[in-house]
Amino acid sequence: MVRGKAVERSAGESVHLTALSDLLEVSHADPVRLFEHGLALLVQVLGVDRALLTRVTGLGFEVFWWAVGPGASMEGIFAAPEKGFCPFVIANPDRPLVIEDAAADPNWRQSPAYLELGIRAYAGVALKTEDKAVGSLCVQHHASRAFSPAEFAFIRTMGHLMARTMATENLKEELRASLEALELSSTVLEDSALQSVRTGLPNRRFLDIWLRSALFTARRRNEPMALALWTKPLAPGTKGGLDLINSRLRGQDLLVELSKDQYLLLMPNTTEPGAILLLERLRDQLGQRPIGATVWLADGKDMTMKSALRRVGKAFTEANREGSDLVWIHG
Repeated sequence: MVRGKAVERSAGESVHLTALSDLLEVSHADPVRLFEHGLALLVQVLGVDRALLTRVTGLGFEVFWWAVGPGASMEGIFAAPEKGFCPFVIANPDRPLVIEDAAADPNWRQSPAYLELGIRAYAGVALKTEDKAVGSLCVQHHASRAFSPAEFAFIRTMGHLMARTMATENLKEELRASLEALELSSTVLEDSALQSVRTGLPNRRFLDIWLRSALFTARRRNEPMALALWTKPLAPGTKGGLDLINSRLRGQDLLVELSKDQYLLLMPNTTEPGAILLLERLRDQLGQRPIGATVWLADGKDMTMKSALRRVGKAFTEANREGSDLVWIHG
């Protein structure tokens, strides 16, 4: 009997080592491929609902990357990672957490991870750089599930690999942000006209700089971005109307004056239904005028948003020709 268990464990370890070898062969030095294939591999090999990376930011916990199995979703997980078990893992970086069944465990059966998110089985490890926990790697499942020593060793090894990759990527991101800040400062020194003198709104030059960071974040989080375009003459003494529009936008939205009397609204992490609701909120200020709209998707096909900007321009032209309040053109 003991011998049978030993053989089973050895076979499991062999499967996981082969999976890791295949992962490294596929991903090479590309962190995006490592995260995508690595998390998908955990879901596939372990047969769990999801695998995800979280990290600690100045705003709290953030889901950095994820993969889901058939029939599973990220509903509730992405919006509130702090309700999961990752805060405990990060607060206790030297104590990996394994839960076979939160429903039967007195330590966890009242946790929001189980009661609100429906996570019953969980295995997670802290991701550390220089002995500091910067995030976590975990797998989650809706039903009770035991994790064998070989399976947990697989998770732990994947965690070490991804922690080192995240540390490198964090340095790259800090360098990129610093370079963009320097470029923005240089641009301001060379040309202070990042805002329209007429309206006080950001102009196209500002938009080009803003998009570099916004699209990087959207691609990383796989978030869409909605765009809306319209024209409205700025009559004397009506600049306050633009201020009122800005006051009704969300914190992440950006209203830009593309050219005289032409305005572009960018709505990060927003799909068509959300954009329609927001535009309806602005109708009192915009009036009944033609608006063109589209959605940019973080699918790697339009890395600089040029196609999306052409689509929103075409939608605006069609709205004017048809006399429609709102015309959508999809990618």
